[in-house]
Amino acid sequence: MGIFDLGVRASVGRYVALYMGKKDPVGVDETIRAGFGFFSMVGGVILLVGILLGWLFPVLFKGIKPEYYDIVRILLPAMVVNVWLSAMAAIYSSVLAAHDRFDIARGVDMVVLVVRTLGTIYVLEKGWGLWGLASTVIIGNICAVLGNRIYAGRIHEPLRSFPFLYSKERLRELFGYGLPAAISNSGKKIIGQSNLVIVGLILGVVSVREYNIGSMLILYTFTFIKLIGRTFFPSIQKSISAGLEGEARHLFFRQVNVSLSVGLVIYLGYFFYSEPFIRLWMLQDNFDLNSVKSSAQVMSILALANLPPLFTSPCRGYLAAKGFVKFNAAISIIEAVTNLVFSVFFVFVLGWGLWGVAFSTLVARVLVPTIFIPLNLSKYARIPVRKFLITSVFPGVVASVLFSAICFLLLKIWCPMSWTSFFAHIIILLILWIPIFYFILLPKDYRQKINNKFKPSAVKV
Repeated sequence: MGIFDLGVRASVGRYVALYMGKKDPVGVDETIRAGFGFFSMVGGVILLVGILLGWLFPVLFKGIKPEYYDIVRILLPAMVVNVWLSAMAAIYSSVLAAHDRFDIARGVDMVVLVVRTLGTIYVLEKGWGLWGLASTVIIGNICAVLGNRIYAGRIHEPLRSFPFLYSKERLRELFGYGLPAAISNSGKKIIGQSNLVIVGLILGVVSVREYNIGSMLILYTFTFIKLIGRTFFPSIQKSISAGLEGEARHLFFRQVNVSLSVGLVIYLGYFFYSEPFIRLWMLQDNFDLNSVKSSAQVMSILALANLPPLFTSPCRGYLAAKGFVKFNAAISIIEAVTNLVFSVFFVFVLGWGLWGVAFSTLVARVLVPTIFIPLNLSKYARIPVRKFLITSVFPGVVASVLFSAICFLLLKIWCPMSWTSFFAHIIILLILWIPIFYFILLPKDYRQKINNKFKPSAVKV
């Protein structure tokens, strides 16, 4: 069912925030009920398909042992219900996000995580196998639906789930934004998967393992960095739909600052410390120093490739809030094609091997989104390129150079050979990052507030 999402979850979140900014309660209500209607309709169809596949499973997959037939007949429909519950929870969570109540939304997520973790431990101890694990996931999503529904209903009192709405206007609205948004959000996954395919077909299975190890943390970190954009987007969308362009631009530059403050220290750390980290983590009999070096090269190059999105991802979000989501989708497609072309060229023609595949991602990202997204931001969102460069890019470059010099010198002085020394490096670097962040990336008004807070008060005579 996740395949048939078609970006509707993201679209519901966008239009809930948009209509809240316009102070249009009817639009909010109809968007929510249209989202429920779509997922319930699709969920019903997929549920029937799941039941049919469950009963036809012995015919379609004759090599599977008979004792698994009953399990599959129940688990397939159960997993469809699980995805449906996840979609319902996401819609309620989008209402909380539109009201800027990320504390509640993330609190519900943490409760769900605890329920799943404790449930998983319990069912494994009891030996309940797949049945127990599936039940734990479903119970967790039921908790997510109930928690998000209760708090969303308290914060947004007109909230209604029923009756489901099947309005052509609302569904056209949801798909019009959702499909391009789905393409745009899937861009990096497409690039990552195409890289793995090329590595597997041309360089072999062993190289796939090395590439995966080098790219794993980069992928997880990008997922974490995306949360920054999801936090800022509802407020930016509401400001734009309310006609408060100045406030929206203010939030946009704050988002860039936060992305740089978090992302630079992480990705530059990956770049400089890739080899020590992978050596400590993976060095063993079947993963020698040559494999460590190959994975470290991939990790370092992909870390550099993820620096430009720290600047361009907020631009994508702002353009999406302005309605230019099709442009974002087009950029993602062009970037993916460019990445594929350069991958083949670097590996086949130049013979660069594994690191050539990773380097194609860096080249494609620099040539496509890094150039065209800021230009279109200036054209459609009235944020001049010059202001963007001076306000965001220049401080980011200065902070990057300073932190890179610190990492380079620290490694020259003391190379970590154990986990203890490695974590000591991390602590030292984080401490040294604080003044760089404070004086270069932290906005002036925030510095002033901090200075005033810690400024000694005058003693009255």
